[in-house]
Parts: sequence; C-alpha cells; structure tokens
Amino acid sequence: MIPAPAPDPAPGSGATQAAPGAGPEVATLVDSSIFVFRAWFSRGEQPDAQGRPGGAVHGFAHSLCQWLPTIPAGPVAFAFDTSLRSGFRHRIYPAYKAHRPPAPEALRAQFQRIRAILDCLGLAQLAHPEFEADDLIASLAATARVHGCRVEVLSADKDLTQVILGSEDRLRDPERGTMLSRADIERRLRIRPEQVADMLALAGDRSDNIPGLAGVGASTAARMLRRFGDLDAILADPAAIRHCRIRGAARIAEQVAAAGDALRLARRLTGLVTDIAGLPGWGRMYPRGPQPGAVERLEELGVTVGYSQRLPAIADALHRRSPEAPVGIRP
Repeated sequence: MIPAPAPDPAPGSGATQAAPGAGPEVATLVDSSIFVFRAWFSRGEQPDAQGRPGGAVHGFAHSLCQWLPTIPAGPVAFAFDTSLRSGFRHRIYPAYKAHRPPAPEALRAQFQRIRAILDCLGLAQLAHPEFEADDLIASLAATARVHGCRVEVLSADKDLTQVILGSEDRLRDPERGTMLSRADIERRLRIRPEQVADMLALAGDRSDNIPGLAGVGASTAARMLRRFGDLDAILADPAAIRHCRIRGAARIAEQVAAAGDALRLARRLTGLVTDIAGLPGWGRMYPRGPQPGAVERLEELGVTVGYSQRLPAIADALHRRSPEAPVGIRP
C-alpha cells in the first residue's frame, strides 16, 4: 500500500486489551456510499414527509435498521466520498473516474442529511477532500491494528480486499449476505491482498478509468505476480516475463518495458493510503449513543416515523454493549 503525501504522526501507545477469552475487539468500517447508492437507485427521488427527494435517506435508514444491530461491539466508523473531483488521484491523472457523471443535486443533498443522521445517532462519520472513502477505511484499519482490533469492512468494493490483511479480518456485504476472509480472497483472486493494487495497475480498472496493459486481464496479472511477487520486481526485469507461461508473454514483456512510468502512475491510483493525517482520535470511533431529541431530529432529516423510533434505540443498544474507549485512547 502507498503512503499518504503527508504522513500522520506515529500513533500513541496503549493497545486495546480484550477481556480474557473474549478475543480482540472488532473495528467495523463502513463504505457508506455503496449503501446510499443502492437506496438511491432502488427508490430514486421518492419524496419524504416534507416533500423533498428522500429515497436515499429512507433506504439508508432501512439498511441501518436491518444490519446495524448485527455488527460486533467495538469501534464503528462510516466513511464517505467527497474527493472524486478534488482528490490527489484526480490531480495526478485527470482522467481518473472522469467517465462518471456527477451525482444529481437531489442525491448530494441526501448525502448531507445521511451524514447528519449518523451524527444524531452518535456514530462516527468521516470524509476528506483529498482522499476517498477507501483510503479512510484503509487508514482506520491500520490504526485499528495498532490498537489490537481485528477489522470488519462492510462493502462489496473489490478495492477494499486490500484492507483484509489479518486472518480474522472480514469483507462483508450485510445486504447480500456475503463475507470474505483473507483466505477466501486468496482463493478467489489467486493473489494475496497485498498484491491487489499491483494486479489492478497491470490489468487496469474500467470502473475507475485506469487503462492497464493491453491484453492483460486479472488472471494474467495474477500469474505474473505469483511468479515475481510485486510490480516493482516486474518493472525491474521486464525481459523475464518472456519466460512466463502466459499467452503473449513476449508482447507483454515489450509493453512493460515501454510503460514503466504509466504502470507506476497506475499503482499510485490503485493503492490505498494507510496513513492519512488529521483523522479524529481513535476514541471518537466508539459509539456514543443517540443525541438528546434524536427522534425529532431524525424526522426533520427525513427519516420516517417508524425508523425514527427504532434507530435511536438501536444506536443506544450499540453504545451500551460496546466497551468504552480505553483510557489511553479517549478523545
């Protein structure tokens, strides 16, 4: 994984200690946008009680009611994207995600209300003008490991397989009932999570408008990485690719020899940043419980009456069953 342009200071000492026999705490890191977009595409501009477009808010509230009670006790953080046109990737490669249309105004307004809903429930939510939600999740996961937590990421994004480094870490989609461990990822992709960014640089990533090498797909890239280890080793000796048992090995060797700078740039785009500076203290990741007047505030934000009653109760239960932040890492 790549370092951030401005590294954060070294984390403080004092790892979280779980109770004897309880195992490590679980840090739940949510890729929020995937659940918001699912709600948006299924409910569109369905109006809320105040006549505003509210389908995404309603769908996200429904999702929270479905799976928030199932997450393990421990730190919880929701990551959002606000950097798709302003972040460092777009500056170093203007074509990055340039094929994606901007979010409609009706959806952008609902994103803001959804973030306010999480604040109202006492749940940490983060965004950054330079970095994407995936980077925030990768950085929080690195901090979680410093504090002795295992990591559970809620998403279906292939890029986040890079975060599943520990044997007990999980990538889970609670709405579709899927869950991948490190071993599952290695079996499915036939590479280690640490090699995913290199694979995407070699094969390209159409969803992010990263071209990759002509004629090299994920399978071929994985075979190259299993032989050489990483992209740096491939770039150090392109001629050695000719000896790989892959279709078009000579042609691919020539491409790699000619495209070293492009592949290094692609690797900066596909790798996740693990040391973003200035994030809230780890103690702020623990559920704090709903704010006073949460029911009324949720209804102002467009949450329907049934969900406005249930969500504060769920948030309160999560707060009560989650341990407090250890003294050494309180906010």
